[in-house]
Amino acid sequence: MKLVSTLSLLLLSLTAPLAVTENSTVVLTHLRGDVYVAEDYFYSKENSVVYVGDNSVTVVGATWTPETAKLLATEIGKVTPKPIAEVIDTNYHPDRAGGNAYFKGIGAKIVSTRMTRDLLALHWDEMVRYVQKAIPSYPTLPLVLPDKTFPGDFELQGGRVKAIYLGPSHTADGIFVFFCEEKVLYGNCILKEQLGNLDFADLIEYPKTLEKLKQLNLGFTTIVAGHWSPLHGPELTDQYLKLLATNHGNVRASQPK
Repeated sequence: MKLVSTLSLLLLSLTAPLAVTENSTVVLTHLRGDVYVAEDYFYSKENSVVYVGDNSVTVVGATWTPETAKLLATEIGKVTPKPIAEVIDTNYHPDRAGGNAYFKGIGAKIVSTRMTRDLLALHWDEMVRYVQKAIPSYPTLPLVLPDKTFPGDFELQGGRVKAIYLGPSHTADGIFVFFCEEKVLYGNCILKEQLGNLDFADLIEYPKTLEKLKQLNLGFTTIVAGHWSPLHGPELTDQYLKLLATNHGNVRASQPK
């Protein structure tokens, strides 16, 4: 893979500024019910979700680093005294698993699909270097693997947090997380308002995965996107399908006849 292509596609997937600045912060905002949206402004903006259950907290997306994870934990402590029991790595990339070390250090269990665990073990150092090419300030972090894995879909918080794997998309392993009582879907890196990085995407299966999501008829009224602005309606799925179709058309048009 050419370095220029790698960097340009990474930059497309993220928002400026691509560095830690004095304005970097982690913001936690109540959405509805037991669901909160976490916006991590370090390096480049990513969005995670926090679920405050009856006895404990589930974090969906570990954020960029142990430092950003600690900031998020501090914000969680402002809204509830309940402990963080588990953190879901929603794919194997650093924006979703970089905070694992901190969360594990405070006693939380890191959970994921088996595929995510395997991809972390195979590609973690490679992915850290990939990010550092575009974001030199991103630290070199040791691999911290999940404590518990599932072969596919899984449920937490008594079934009120549902992790759903429907096939390859932005990455081979990316999952959606559905909060059934709140009718909120976390779109992970799979759903967002811009096309973003396709370096690790399966462009054949990506639209099929989104069509499978539509066929589930989950009834969600809000999608929390993994990057850029966090809150969208269910129409974001069709909007992203159109972006993929446009990209496919552009790729085909650029190929020699």
